[in-house]
Amino acid sequence: AGTTYIFSKGGGQITYTWPPNDRPSTRADRLAIGFSTVQKEAVLVRVDSSTGLGDYLELHIHQGKIGVKFNVGTDDISIEEINAIINDGKYHVVRFTRSGGNATLQVDNWPVIERYPAGNNDNERLAIARQRIPYRLGRVVDEWLLDKGRQLTIFNSQATIKIGGKERGHPFQGQLSGLYYNGLKVLNMAAENDANIMIEGNVRLVGEVPSSMTTESTATAMQSEMSTSVMETTTTLATSTARRGKAPTKEP
Repeated sequence: AGTTYIFSKGGGQITYTWPPNDRPSTRADRLAIGFSTVQKEAVLVRVDSSTGLGDYLELHIHQGKIGVKFNVGTDDISIEEINAIINDGKYHVVRFTRSGGNATLQVDNWPVIERYPAGNNDNERLAIARQRIPYRLGRVVDEWLLDKGRQLTIFNSQATIKIGGKERGHPFQGQLSGLYYNGLKVLNMAAENDANIMIEGNVRLVGEVPSSMTTESTATAMQSEMSTSVMETTTTLATSTARRGKAPTKEP
C-alpha cells in the first residue's frame, strides 16, 4: 500500500533534498504515482538539478491531460496522454520512464505512449550543440563539446524532488499516493519524518490507498522493448507486496 497525502486549497509542497555529496546523475529515470483530482492545470512532481545546470523533469496536468516535460541538456522534451480523462476525481496511476532522450508514459491501463525525439542519438545531439557555438570560438570548444556530447543523455546532479507544485504557480489540489522515483518512496519518507524532507502549506497525511506499484495494470502486457522495461521494473518492485489476483508477470 502507498502513503497518501491530501493537498488542499491554497496548495502545499513536500520537498526532498538530496545531501550535497549524494546527488545522483542518471541516464535513465522511473517515476510512478497515484492521484485523484478535478484540476485542469497543476504540477504534481518536479525534479530539479543543482542550481545553474537547468536539467529537470516535471509531471503535470495541462488542459486536463497528464504529461511530462524534461530537459537533460539540449531542449525541452514533452510526452502527453491526450486520450485519458484524468481530472474526474477518480483514482489514476501514471508511470513514466526516461532513457536518454527517449521516454514512455502510461496512464492506468491505456496503451503505453513512446517518444523518440529527433536527435535521440548522441552524435546527432552533439551536431545540434555544435551549430549553436559561435564560429569564432572554433576549436577551443570542440573538446568541451565532445565531453558534453556524452552528457546530453544524462540528468545531471539531481538536487530536489518537489511534490505539489506550489512554487511553480500551479498548486495541486487532491490526493497523491505511493510516489516512487528511482528507488525513493518519497511520500513514505515524509510520513516517517525523514530528515531530508520538508513539508509546507496545506498538506495532510491521510493513510493508505492502493499503491502505484501494486495496481493490476502493472501486469498488463506491453508491446515494445522499452514498454516491457516499465513492466519489469514495476512488477519487480511489487514482488514483496501482497497482490490480489494474478501474480506479477515475468518476462522470459
